[in-house]
Amino acid sequence: MNIESADVVRLIEQFLREQNLHKTLEVLQRESGVSLNTVESVDNFKSDILRGRWDAVLTSVLQANLAAERLTDLYEQIIIELAEAQDLVPARALLRQTEPMDLLRSADMDRYLRLEQILSRTSFDPRHAYGATSKESRREAIANNLAAHVHSTASSQLLAMLGQALRWQTEQGILSANTGSHGLFHEQRQRAQRSVVDRAPDSLLATIKLPKKQHPNSVAFSPSSAYLATGSTDGFIELWNFRTGKLATDLAYQNDGTPMMMEESVTALAFSSSGELVCSGAKNGKIKVWKVKSGLSYKRFSAAHSQSVSCVCFSNQTSNDDDDDNTQQQQQILSGGVDNIVRIHGLKSGKMLKEFRGHSAAVTSAIFNHDNTRVLSTSEDGTVRIWDASSAVCLHAVVPGSEDLGLSAPPAHTVLAIPGKPTEFIVCTKSPKMYVIDINGSLKNAFTRPGEEEGGHREEFLAAVVSPGGKFVLAVSGSSTLHCFSIDTGNAHVAAHLSIRPGCVTGIAQHPSLNVSAFISNDRSVPVWTGDNVD
Repeated sequence: MNIESADVVRLIEQFLREQNLHKTLEVLQRESGVSLNTVESVDNFKSDILRGRWDAVLTSVLQANLAAERLTDLYEQIIIELAEAQDLVPARALLRQTEPMDLLRSADMDRYLRLEQILSRTSFDPRHAYGATSKESRREAIANNLAAHVHSTASSQLLAMLGQALRWQTEQGILSANTGSHGLFHEQRQRAQRSVVDRAPDSLLATIKLPKKQHPNSVAFSPSSAYLATGSTDGFIELWNFRTGKLATDLAYQNDGTPMMMEESVTALAFSSSGELVCSGAKNGKIKVWKVKSGLSYKRFSAAHSQSVSCVCFSNQTSNDDDDDNTQQQQQILSGGVDNIVRIHGLKSGKMLKEFRGHSAAVTSAIFNHDNTRVLSTSEDGTVRIWDASSAVCLHAVVPGSEDLGLSAPPAHTVLAIPGKPTEFIVCTKSPKMYVIDINGSLKNAFTRPGEEEGGHREEFLAAVVSPGGKFVLAVSGSSTLHCFSIDTGNAHVAAHLSIRPGCVTGIAQHPSLNVSAFISNDRSVPVWTGDNVD
């Protein structure tokens, strides 16, 4: 049996596409001269166009590597339908910052200006937008045209053929029956992950520098990749390679200059446990959930809060299959706001499901416990509240260390889960102290900044995180000093003096499985520090 070399190249190209290694795929296609103009299913591709599922369509045309000149009609239709839905920000981005529309502007300026007019109108007029045709007929024409230029192929063919080869070698006695399986690789990966030892970051890995007039407000690590997301004061949400400090170039929408964007300053960010979605909260009280691969909006909560969103997080996955669409849709978004309210929003329904009232000042952080039965929140009123997630009843209201505080309590700005200790939590206050409490609100331990107990200079903790394995709590103080406390013993040491001007640190984020931390500063930079080698 002879196999064409071009087919071997296409198998590799398909694997690269399925693994989202788009830059490597582009290089291989260019150097080999073999293109992969395929989609997973031509029928599904046509169906997505006919039903206006534009996020799926754009992902498919990107994977199919279609020439930009073939996409003009498609992009025009998407822009018109976004205008009809009054979603003008992504519509303008598609019109002004994509290659197909650049080609349209050069080839047919009147048609291009017509789209500009549609976007500038205060109301949408279907007759002006679609003329004598209808939305449905335009979709059908586009579907038929594009379907003629793509092909479908079974997914994961390379892995399937490798699996068949391994089975044959096993049957022939060439390989042992208990080596080379996917399960074995999975177990090895799990063992490698478990062998990671918690270490406090002590050396600078990279520095992300935002452009002029952009300042980072929030950051979050993806659990499934080398992405670090930043949310800036001008509304941009960008994904970076935290190892290099460079913008992630494997995401086509970032290469095209069309990043995810909120209408106002991004004040909160969080990734889903699968890393496929990222949630952003804004100063105007709106929340959006985005698809990381495509950069397209997945769900919008236009009235999440009446004032600025201060924190967001996804509910914890209770299924072992994070990639299942149904499991993903069952997830919930927890948010807190400057309006003193904590809310739960349904990712599938797009509606507010629960509301937690009781704080007398802005909510500063909120998390689910490990099985999503409880919600914990902190506030500038100095309290930590523990809520029943189903009834929204406040079960406990705690002022950590109240016996030492007198009449006033400092703002409580962070509550953190401790890996491996599902009933215990870290609470960090705007003071030289942090506390460990349990799910019933009982105080278990307290940590004090070194030197404070001896009457040294009073210096407050500004932000804190817990190490991936739950061994340490890391807290940064106003002098840009990173303090490390052992959660079990309370022993403390200075982990690092950050290369950030005193008073400029405004936040910290921790990678969920690596000893890597990122710091938010008000000088446009996000320094990334590590405690070990990052492969």
